[in-house]
Amino acid sequence: MAWKTLSLHFKQTYEGGYRYLDKCGEFMAIAEEKLNFLCGDAKPTGAKMEIPEHGVNLVCDATSLALSQELAVETDAYFPTLCKNTAALSQEIFKPKSVIKNGFALKAYWPFPNVQELLVATLKLCGDQQNELGKVLGMVPEQKKLDFTFVSGSKELHVVLQPVTFDRANLSKQNIGHQTNRVEKGRIERRNSFADHITKNFAISHALVMELDLIESEPPAEASLEKNFLELVQKSEHLKKLIGNI
Repeated sequence: MAWKTLSLHFKQTYEGGYRYLDKCGEFMAIAEEKLNFLCGDAKPTGAKMEIPEHGVNLVCDATSLALSQELAVETDAYFPTLCKNTAALSQEIFKPKSVIKNGFALKAYWPFPNVQELLVATLKLCGDQQNELGKVLGMVPEQKKLDFTFVSGSKELHVVLQPVTFDRANLSKQNIGHQTNRVEKGRIERRNSFADHITKNFAISHALVMELDLIESEPPAEASLEKNFLELVQKSEHLKKLIGNI
């Protein structure tokens, strides 16, 4: 069983995005028309949109723009391209003074048939120092969680490896009434498609989960979001090879 992507995340934090309060509706209308989003809530505290057939959710307000995609494909250009286009739209509409941070995060999982095998596998990660610690404490190590932070210039990488037990994901589907109009029917069908996708592609209970979060502070104006995302994916591949077949 190989590593699989659980979710992808992007967050851009900016300063002086006050025009959000006046132009949230314009942003949502353009995102719906040109980027295929469905409009959700529009409030002073934050706007919510989605592309349900791709598992994408968006939240934006006067201080940040955030996107996520569930059960994505890391090698697919869809998510970084969507982030680039959405960030460009928010910059155009809200006109913030500056970008404070750009961050991409990736969560991947390695399924295990039962919790016992999962916990044993975590003890094989990065040496066996827990055995010496167990001797000192007079107890036996049961599992291990790794949590590291690395820095290089303006970039920070946070890495977490830990065992996770998932609750069964049973997403409810919305029924289409006989008086539902064509537009609303299309919205319901799009939302139901994600429920079908989760049911078909995510039927695990126990997994080793790897989380990588790469953040660049005060990025230059010419910073490429696609390159930042590619750098994150490359680092995740290096880590997967390092872990090996546990």
